[in-house]
Amino acid sequence: MKKIILKSLMIVTLMMGLQSCTERENYTDGPSVLDIVSSVEINGKEATVNHLNGNITVSLSGDTDLSNVNFEANFPQGVTISPNTGTSLDLTHPVSLMVSNGVTTRQYTISAKLLPSKIAFLGDGATLNDISDDDVKEAGLWAQQVYGSKFVYIPYDQLTEGSLDGVNVLFYMYDKVGATDQPAALLEHLNVISKFFVQGGKIVAGGHGTGLVEELGRDKSGLRNIIGSGSGGNNPDTWGVGFAPTALGNTISQGCQFYSDRKIYVINAGYKEDHNALWNLGTLDDPKFVSFSNTYDAEVVAAWDWAIDGQGFGGIVLWKPSGRFEGYIMTLGIGGMEWHMNDNRVNPYADNIRTIYKNSIDYLGSK
Repeated sequence: MKKIILKSLMIVTLMMGLQSCTERENYTDGPSVLDIVSSVEINGKEATVNHLNGNITVSLSGDTDLSNVNFEANFPQGVTISPNTGTSLDLTHPVSLMVSNGVTTRQYTISAKLLPSKIAFLGDGATLNDISDDDVKEAGLWAQQVYGSKFVYIPYDQLTEGSLDGVNVLFYMYDKVGATDQPAALLEHLNVISKFFVQGGKIVAGGHGTGLVEELGRDKSGLRNIIGSGSGGNNPDTWGVGFAPTALGNTISQGCQFYSDRKIYVINAGYKEDHNALWNLGTLDDPKFVSFSNTYDAEVVAAWDWAIDGQGFGGIVLWKPSGRFEGYIMTLGIGGMEWHMNDNRVNPYADNIRTIYKNSIDYLGSK
């Protein structure tokens, strides 16, 4: 009899427990106080929300007026916040954000820091006009025009830690007929660039300058082996670039004129130097871009237009922070992206090249 009673009690207890669990699963007691804010944007830049310590931080361009920034926040229904989303904030000092789910109120602290704002261009001449290579000189003059007061020119022999004070992005373009090694005058100051990069500096490297990622020790893949340095010649074809179907691919190609899905032209018929400096991904497992990214913490952004779907090559690559390297490098090694036409013709696709470089500089500048 006792066994029967005990057994009955166990069944009743189990049923009550199941009913209780069901009720708990179906009961919603509102958003968790810990992660009550989904996301925050300041002047359109996504902020980092640390729910554990209640800090919201954002890095903004060095010319931002912190006394008047736009605040946008996403949060679950039923939550109230103060100040309200869509308002302007003065972030010259940290601002408190009060968040309530109707039961509990929590305080976050919003703070902002200004990134360095200068764009520095490296070259072998005493001035921009003294740079020896036509493509490098044209790239430097373009950057000076685009970035105005933010632009600084640094000759190789004046490259010091002090010269990089206030520099956000280092723009290094190098091109040479007959050789692809980095210039000795630059390598004499490689330690300066290395410190800048290791500590979080950003670099955009174009043409043969993509080899800088190897000199710094960031790229040890050995896959950057499609390299040309010939004098070039006339070619009747129109060459193009294809972008990976990724968020970064969309960002770097934004504003380009597409002739097909994710594909643009960069140089028309005429004289071409054909100075490629690409990564050969043929030995990697499929999908090759994923294998490359997982192995080297680097994302392929673009390749030749005809080769982008096969993923066999990397022509524009973003090297992300990895190990002791806290900085980013965007390497652009597609040979058809020439800055100056050797036969002095007008390249109808020149704007595409400049748009890609500007998007790359601006993207890294926001990191």
